[in-house]
Amino acid sequence: MTEDRGEIKFRYSLKQGEGGEAVRIFPVSRWVIYLILAPFFVILAFLSAFFFSIFFPLFLFGGLSFGLWFWRLRRKLLKSNPAQSLEGEYVVINEIHIVETKTDKMEST
Repeated sequence: MTEDRGEIKFRYSLKQGEGGEAVRIFPVSRWVIYLILAPFFVILAFLSAFFFSIFFPLFLFGGLSFGLWFWRLRRKLLKSNPAQSLEGEYVVINEIHIVETKTDKMEST
């Protein structure tokens, strides 16, 4: 074990004895780990699909409900103020001809 710039390094040998017997850090081979993790990921995928199929329609329905409620509230507020919204048939007048004007100052003098 040596220390160099704050790092600790360990040196060890994986061989024991003269027969060349190797000591494994993980006694389980790699394919056994894959056999254990594969069903775990399959189950995790099915559970995530199950919960997604439940919660996605709920959030979709909630969003649509909120949108319709907001649209109805906005429409109701626009109808309550007739100066802002016009319903029915109407004609837009582009030119206005003033026929006669009277002011209060001319009548009083």
